[in-house]
Amino acid sequence: MADLLPALTTRFACRSFMDEAVAEPALRTILEAGRIAPSGFGMEPWRFVIVSSAAIKSRLATACFNQTPVASAPVLIAIIALVKALQLDSAYVQSRLEAEAGGGPVPDELKAAYRGFHEHADARNWAIGQCNFAAAQMMVQASSLGLATCPIGGFDEAALAAALNLPSGEVPALVLAVGHCADKQGKRRRKTMEETCQKL
Repeated sequence: MADLLPALTTRFACRSFMDEAVAEPALRTILEAGRIAPSGFGMEPWRFVIVSSAAIKSRLATACFNQTPVASAPVLIAIIALVKALQLDSAYVQSRLEAEAGGGPVPDELKAAYRGFHEHADARNWAIGQCNFAAAQMMVQASSLGLATCPIGGFDEAALAAALNLPSGEVPALVLAVGHCADKQGKRRRKTMEETCQKL
């Protein structure tokens, strides 16, 4: 049985990247890890924008308050939340529910469940939260390939959306900096199992 703990324990937030490109096969593997991430109702409310252009990276860095990981990483993956696509009865929702139903007709109970969810949930915040599942899988996959990442959640949303030329109804959820880290991993400091877990 494969053990994911080595990849998990060697993952850390890299603050400064080396000037070394990420190999295309490795990048595709990282993106595949995000593509197959789980999501509620199988909505997959995300798309990934891969940025390696120096000019566009510069605009993203400005939108992310010039944080060093964004400025120094050879490639950035902007994870975009598809908020508008989640509207009831949209073609996107219909296609995803059909996929969730195995490619056949969508059962009434599944339609009703999604309708009830959509009426009571904040679709925007939900979609952004779902994007974190994809980001987490990409970070672990990168770690298993010997690459480093840094998730960037601090940014000027309007400026980042403009830099990425996002259409209305799409919201930047996270920017993932990817590359070879220039720093050594520091000592991991986490709460103990006893502090973290409770049995009832």
